[in-house]
Amino acid sequence: MNGGGAMSLRKRVLVLGGADFFGLHLARRLVDEGYHVVVVDNLTRGRDPKEVAALGAVPGVEIIGGDLSDGATWAALPRGWAQIYLLGGGPLPRVIEADPVRVVRGHALAALHLLDWAAPGDKVFFASSGEVHADGVENGVVQVPTEESEPVVVGDLAEPRSAYAASRLLAEAALVHAARAGRSRVVVGRFYDVYGPRMSTDHLIPQMCVRAVKGEDPFLVAGPHRRRAFCYIDDAVEATLRLMEQPAAVGEIVHIGNDSAQTTVGDLARMVLRIAGVEAKVLAEPAASNSPARRAPDLSKLRRLTGFEPSVELAEGVRRTFYWYRRTWRS
Repeated sequence: MNGGGAMSLRKRVLVLGGADFFGLHLARRLVDEGYHVVVVDNLTRGRDPKEVAALGAVPGVEIIGGDLSDGATWAALPRGWAQIYLLGGGPLPRVIEADPVRVVRGHALAALHLLDWAAPGDKVFFASSGEVHADGVENGVVQVPTEESEPVVVGDLAEPRSAYAASRLLAEAALVHAARAGRSRVVVGRFYDVYGPRMSTDHLIPQMCVRAVKGEDPFLVAGPHRRRAFCYIDDAVEATLRLMEQPAAVGEIVHIGNDSAQTTVGDLARMVLRIAGVEAKVLAEPAASNSPARRAPDLSKLRRLTGFEPSVELAEGVRRTFYWYRRTWRS
């Protein structure tokens, strides 16, 4: 835990559920912007101790343990924050399918507690996921690239990822309507395929980077024809901060990602291997049954509200990510 007399004079930001990849990058950027950051997170469930330690080592960042699905955690939180962020982590199939009840319950309860706890003047960002449109894309009723106004279709709730999407939609609905009723100043960001250094290797790009570091040959790729639009972490953080500074974003749902270029998973694998300097045969495997064939955001609304344009091209972002994993990976 960090914090000192000088830091206490800074404006404070609360990052809820922030002891993860996105939270670390967001916290560092907020500190650079002159804020003192307090992170509240349940540190006992699936968090990498090395990453929690890296977050805690950032000057100007303070970490507090707390379960955001528990009302007692919220009751103990002080007031008077310049900004509040409720993060939730990306939709990892392994985590969702292993314990869908905990995932769905945790996301829904955290958002509902936030709704009851936040004051009308609080500036709040809620991190949702483009996963809410996955079933609609697969059913052919949602266009790709996807606008916020596209219909939301939730598939079979017996499928863990559909249940995850439903929990995100419940949170979105509650918070957006609270904002429009004047109960808080909430903006909802739906993230699409964000990646970068320090991300869990359960995610696609970090996993490929580690396998390239190991020199795997053949290089197996699940669902190489799937298409994605990947967004480097620095761009995602920049878009998030711009939305928080834009009054017109209050009460809105806004897609966050990179729509400048889509790529296939197979081409992504070949890009990683080129950057790694590895000559390996790329072999196709079937994709997981719950992995959408296409996913990409339409950023027209984000541009209109903030003027944001992605600045990190895929090849450069993958290069930065690969070199971080090559430097830090241990077998």
